[in-house]
Amino acid sequence: MNKQLNPRQIKTIQNFWTWFQQNEQAIYHAYKLGINSDEVIENLHRNLNYVSKRIVIYIYMQNNHPNKFCILFSAHGYRKLFPKIITLGENKPRLEYFIAHTFLKPLCTENKNQFSDKIIEMINSIFIKLEDYNIASKKVILTLYYPNSLTGEDKLNSKQYLKTLLRFTLGEVNYKKHIKEVHFKPIPRNTNGLLSLSELPEFIDYLAKINYSRKLKIFFE
Repeated sequence: MNKQLNPRQIKTIQNFWTWFQQNEQAIYHAYKLGINSDEVIENLHRNLNYVSKRIVIYIYMQNNHPNKFCILFSAHGYRKLFPKIITLGENKPRLEYFIAHTFLKPLCTENKNQFSDKIIEMINSIFIKLEDYNIASKKVILTLYYPNSLTGEDKLNSKQYLKTLLRFTLGEVNYKKHIKEVHFKPIPRNTNGLLSLSELPEFIDYLAKINYSRKLKIFFE
């Protein structure tokens, strides 16, 4: 994670930001008004690919900045990309229409304004059940219960989408650190005994402080 980038890699990141700043208004109009959106978004991804083809970007409106978009750069937990994500954040310029963020942060009071109402609504519609917790590795196995409105006929893409919401909830660093397996099921009629997905960050913090397996029995009975 602390690996230093070489000068050429840093220059590539600086070139990306130069291009983004020069085309910022066109990118804003593409997302806000749909003007030349296909061409502009294709150019955005092509220029980001020079930095890395594995970096994922999310562009969405923020609650506390209704006239600006958030552009968030994520490694999706892929540690080898962390130095590039960090350097993207360190080199971000002053932007007129966008606010740049790096890494998916955990859903909490301090970070809540980074999310749109729609994302928070989707997260709140999901329930989870802890199936297992390994004290040594501090990793959990979860079942994620989803409403039918969040999935489609394409089951693979639906699961990836649900995993993305899980990353939005936990933050990508904590996702990599604490999630071992995730299983998916539709929400049952009776949700008694299930946790809301939004409660997961706090609950994992609590589990990480537990030292004795006998204390965990109450959660898995």
